Order: sequence, then structure tokens, then C-alpha cells
Amino acid sequence: MKGNPVIVSILGWSGVGKTTFIEAAIAECSRRGIPVAAFKKSRHAADLPPDGKDSSRFHAAGANPSIYLSGPEMLLLTAPPAPMDTRAITALCPQASIIFCEGLDVEGALLVLVAGAETEEKALKRPLAAIDVLVAREAVMLGFAETRHIKAIKPEAVGLFVDYLITPEDIHD
Repeated sequence: MKGNPVIVSILGWSGVGKTTFIEAAIAECSRRGIPVAAFKKSRHAADLPPDGKDSSRFHAAGANPSIYLSGPEMLLLTAPPAPMDTRAITALCPQASIIFCEGLDVEGALLVLVAGAETEEKALKRPLAAIDVLVAREAVMLGFAETRHIKAIKPEAVGLFVDYLITPEDIHD
């Protein structure tokens, strides 16, 4: 893959399988050698590292960024860019070809809705007309999406989803 990264906003109600689906997609990308990054938006304050740790104290005192190093991992504590748009996300992940954004609705991103086991469109977090891809367990939901010419896949078909992401952009339109 070349050029700008594919930014994928993955939305859905709590407990429908967003994190599990993203985790599988990241593993599939890694297996294929596709550089990938991920964002997780939460309503809750970050809890890593826990309050009181040196790096959290440095950040609270004004260090921006404050970096926590531990073995093979690094945690960067910094104020998020405003706005958190495709440009900011791309700048934060310069090596990534695909960037998954869980719970973060990014204008211009591919919008994926995870439906879980829902069987009625009115139960979804977004209407089908507002999304690009539906991930659903139930055949009836997959059928609703397909009749509206929306890409529809089962959660276990993560390989097909990654195939879809790496196709030329004009195929998505």
C-alpha cells in the first residue's frame, strides 16, 4: 500500500464486539506485513499509567509529552491535537498504512458499524445510510446492508475486510 493511510472509524454500542474485531483486523494486517496503528476513544480518563506514577505526575505538571518506557513498550502522555481529524491522525501514525479508530468518528474516514447480534436497523448506533461497512453476526442485518449497497461482512471474515481496505480507493466509491 502506498500514499495516504486508510483511516477506519469503527463505531457501535458497547459490547457488540468492536475491540475484538479490531484486534483480529490488526493481527491480520500484521500477519500480512501491513503497518497498522490504532486509536481508542473513551469517555473515561486514561488510566495508564495509574495516577501517581512519575510519568503521570510529569504530565500533570506540564510536560508535553511525558513518555513512560517499560521493557518493549512505550506510553506517550500528551494533550490530543485539536481537532482530531485525518490530518492529525495521519501525523501521529506516520508509518501506518491502516489506522483503526475505535469510538472515534473521523470525518473522511471509512465508517464501519459493528452491529453485534442486532436484527433490526432501529437498534443500531447509526442508520445504515450513514455508514460504509456493516459488521454483523445476523444474516438479516447483512441482507439489509447488501440491499442498500453497503459492504457487509461477518465478524469472523476479517481477512475479507482487510482485502477491502487495501483495494484501490476508487473501488470503494
